[in-house]
Amino acid sequence: MQNVFILALSLMLAACAAPTRTDKDEFFVVSSGNVPIEKVPHFVDCLTDGFNRAHSGLTNFEVRQSLRATGYRVETYTGSFNYLLMSADIFNDGNVVLNESSAAALINTNGEKDAFVGCLAEFKVNV
Repeated sequence: MQNVFILALSLMLAACAAPTRTDKDEFFVVSSGNVPIEKVPHFVDCLTDGFNRAHSGLTNFEVRQSLRATGYRVETYTGSFNYLLMSADIFNDGNVVLNESSAAALINTNGEKDAFVGCLAEFKVNV
């Protein structure tokens, strides 16, 4: 019983160590681009849907979308330990940035990266 308690306590403490977006050194830019300002809400929807499809139904991941002062943020968290893995900022001016967390080192985030690239291709600014 003591071993179970120690294991549970260790897991809880490890979860507290997960980086957040305020830990700027723990995130790096994977991709970025621009979308037309009028397409920003559509890009957010596309990205949210893509992040939701990024992992099979057998895994425990959660996608969160939040409204920010400068636009939107779409993020993928592990459901079990609540680690932030991928975070996309979609700014009201049309700039979009995909960041990956250091906590995602051993987790396949190709689905989120593919979703970002696909949505960017669909809604990008034509120059």
